[in-house]
Amino acid sequence: MRGTIENMSVFNLNSLPKEKRIQMIAEFYDTIDSLKNRKEVRLFFKDLLTPNEIATLMRRLEIAVLLTVGFGYDQISKMLGVGKTKIANVQKVLQQEGNGYKLAIDKLLKDRRRRLKIIEDQKEAIPGSFKKLKKVYAGHFALSNLIEEFGESLDDNPVKKKEAALFTPSLYSQKNKIRED
Repeated sequence: MRGTIENMSVFNLNSLPKEKRIQMIAEFYDTIDSLKNRKEVRLFFKDLLTPNEIATLMRRLEIAVLLTVGFGYDQISKMLGVGKTKIANVQKVLQQEGNGYKLAIDKLLKDRRRRLKIIEDQKEAIPGSFKKLKKVYAGHFALSNLIEEFGESLDDNPVKKKEAALFTPSLYSQKNKIRED
């Protein structure tokens, strides 16, 4: 059970000797690394963090994703309802270090693009859709299909990156409301 402020003493990692700090941090990372699947990770973080703490971490990640794909402070503030100070703090980490964010963002965007592709493929299966016609009459649309396939294969495609960045539970339902400036 998570402790409350009343029954937990304040702990300062820096009060420990350097060797103990390193050991404690390493064990924490090893513990997370030892979790075998998403279910174990979910159970661990559900016990470790409050729902608001998890939401705060995800909000930071969403800010980092949007900054990475080129959204500005005003756009992010409006989309997520966060202050510009929070955005600036995330931007500072991205500029100074950010390797952890970059790893997570690359994997997250790749997964979101994969899920978007599944949704697009399901729409293609609808009889009479233009994409279905392009598949049925592939010879007639060969050049168009090649150009489209090449464009989708580029990982650095800024349009696809922005589309994937916006494909998040907190924004996806609002996607028609979000406009690029």
